[in-house]
Amino acid sequence: MIRRTVTVMLENGLHMVPASEIAKAVRDFTGRVVIRRDQIIADARSVLDLLQLKAECGTMLEVEADGEGAAQVVDDIARLFALNFKAEPPVSAPDGGNDSL
Repeated sequence: MIRRTVTVMLENGLHMVPASEIAKAVRDFTGRVVIRRDQIIADARSVLDLLQLKAECGTMLEVEADGEGAAQVVDDIARLFALNFKAEPPVSAPDGGNDSL
């Protein structure tokens, strides 16, 4: 089992849109993925379960996954939290992206 602690930094907490992003991130993973807040356990595939965590800004959550690819799915979820559920900025080439010769 792979575990990682994440912190909710969203101003409005873990609401419908980020919960949907989590569910989408784990939909192809065949193993078990849960997110815990104290004694509350949410299936990461279920938006309603995730909303029941009532995770406000500053709440620490434990992400757990078990099965083949568990480390990757935990990393993917942790990345969502780290980026505050915003898309990663595109990576530009060191030379400014000019590929012409």
